Amino acid sequence: MTDARSNTNMYKLLGSLQFHVIFLILGTFASCGTAQKVKRSLSLTINSRKNQTGHAVTQLLMDKSLPHFPDKWNLKVNHAISEGVGVETFHLDTVFAAAPPKPRDYEYFPGVGYYKFHTTYAKGFEDASSLCAKEGGHLAIVNSESEHQVLSAMFARFPESSLKTVWAFVGFHDRYKEGEFVTIFGQPLNTTGFTRWSSPGQPDDAGGREDCGTVHRNGGLNDIGCNANLPFFCEYDLSWQ
Repeated sequence: MTDARSNTNMYKLLGSLQFHVIFLILGTFASCGTAQKVKRSLSLTINSRKNQTGHAVTQLLMDKSLPHFPDKWNLKVNHAISEGVGVETFHLDTVFAAAPPKPRDYEYFPGVGYYKFHTTYAKGFEDASSLCAKEGGHLAIVNSESEHQVLSAMFARFPESSLKTVWAFVGFHDRYKEGEFVTIFGQPLNTTGFTRWSSPGQPDDAGGREDCGTVHRNGGLNDIGCNANLPFFCEYDLSWQ
């Protein structure tokens, strides 16, 4: 959903008044049915100088590589120069964000997002999160009742008798501090737009070992052990298009 953050690369550079910053973005595309790795690059050249009136002038030049460079990306540059006695300090803080390509086998739900329900069990929360990331998505984060209904509808396609469980991993946890649930992007759960739990008394941290988030097939959230073997939901955000 739109509240989820896209993946970013942060580069903090302290240095001379002229240098080059090279960003390498790795992506995947399919050719003749076979996935291949493609290296994509963005070359950012920044020149900083003083003009005849003593004003600091910064020139930014950019080149991007093909093929299949992301259609949507953001570049934020904070630039500051300060002078002391005999010392001039240049600081550049740059964030480049490019969304991964949309996975081909994710199902689109208009106005909500792209989703995939993995019925093959992940070997714990981290495994589920890693598998989603490898596909170009992330563990699903429920931001609204509409999104919750999408996950419930996908869950309902598979009978409990075949899945052998009523739970599936989604992208939240309280591994940092017990009772303070956050998404996989660090956003407090109570700001996501959906915080309905599956039943009274949840979350209960049963046995003092339930720190990872799931959704119940009949609705609502739940905490469970992070090493549980479970199906899981992956998501590709509409905001990444």
